[in-house]
Amino acid sequence: MEMMTLEQQLSNLAKEGWDKRSLRYYRRNYFKQAASSPIDCWQEIHEVGTPLYTKMLQRSWLPARLKIQLVLNHLGTYVDEHNFLQLAPTAKYHIWADLAPLAEFNVLFRALVLQLYGKAPKNSRPLVQENSDFTRRLNLFRGYIDRQAISYLRQTYPVLPNDFWRLAVYAKQCGVELDFETGANYHNRHLAEQSDFVPENMKVQLAKNSSYGYFSRFNDARMVEFIINVDTLEFVSQWNVIKQEKTGKFCSDPEKYTVSELRALADTESFNYGIPHGKGRVPWRYRYSHGNLDGVNPLESDLRKRAKKFWHADGDAKKEANGYGDLVNSNGIADILCWQNVSRENRLALYRNYTSWLYQTKRTSTGIFRYYALHSSGENI
Repeated sequence: MEMMTLEQQLSNLAKEGWDKRSLRYYRRNYFKQAASSPIDCWQEIHEVGTPLYTKMLQRSWLPARLKIQLVLNHLGTYVDEHNFLQLAPTAKYHIWADLAPLAEFNVLFRALVLQLYGKAPKNSRPLVQENSDFTRRLNLFRGYIDRQAISYLRQTYPVLPNDFWRLAVYAKQCGVELDFETGANYHNRHLAEQSDFVPENMKVQLAKNSSYGYFSRFNDARMVEFIINVDTLEFVSQWNVIKQEKTGKFCSDPEKYTVSELRALADTESFNYGIPHGKGRVPWRYRYSHGNLDGVNPLESDLRKRAKKFWHADGDAKKEANGYGDLVNSNGIADILCWQNVSRENRLALYRNYTSWLYQTKRTSTGIFRYYALHSSGENI
């Protein structure tokens, strides 16, 4: 690449949407790096999520909506004919390969979405009400944050035996707890005619509580979501099955996927713009944010809409007979180990007894360990 002068770089960045205040920060950072390699600055700013990109976005005087739009435009996002979000291969900006799940960029991006839409009244669903190209792109962009989170963990900890271990080690290194306590019924779907359904997946979220304090405008509580098979401890995700073409574009035609492949699309994770309750605390001003901003069905891709026609979710066993109960919940790893030690032939009966108990006692899912400890002698499981 032909080396540009600082003034040429600033001129190009202004054309790419950066305002004067963010450009002043770029100038200062450029001179700090001048002793090593000024070209590093130019490369770093074109990778969405790097510390430089994040600081410039944060310091910009642009309002929240335009900051979000800047990110979406930088990556060349567009909604294709199947309502799937694509990234233009010609875009000058790319998602930073080292963007970690709890990176400052992800926290900032969530804060911007909450600033814009997080205080909306219950069931108002502001993204659906607006129903613009902007809100469609914003809603679908969560999937790319998920994709990067999964990729980061697998690339950073390649020698660990499974995805759950990778996630657990990352959480420990970040000094945060994993959250197992938000219901996973929408990530344990089954065919309508299936009579022997037993859940296979658990939901694990980062972080259990906000790392930034309860009253901070930044909040990473239960922000990054992972769906994990309880037996294999590997991630269940749409990105395991979505096909990428030679052009870099993702195949979004629902007809190109089998019913079996569509299951991962139905059960897939989703980065949370809102703050899920689960059994944790949510600042009062954002108490309806998760319901309003996440799982916005009318704005989903045709792929996921088709997947959900085949794969159905049960309601909460606390509220309806033959409903769903989390295998893994309040006891976390103890729940996982307990279920892994239940023999295959005994799982269906045990699960049905467990959900019947939840319905009869009107309990929120406790996880299988607590139920088993209360009701089983421990033999022949």
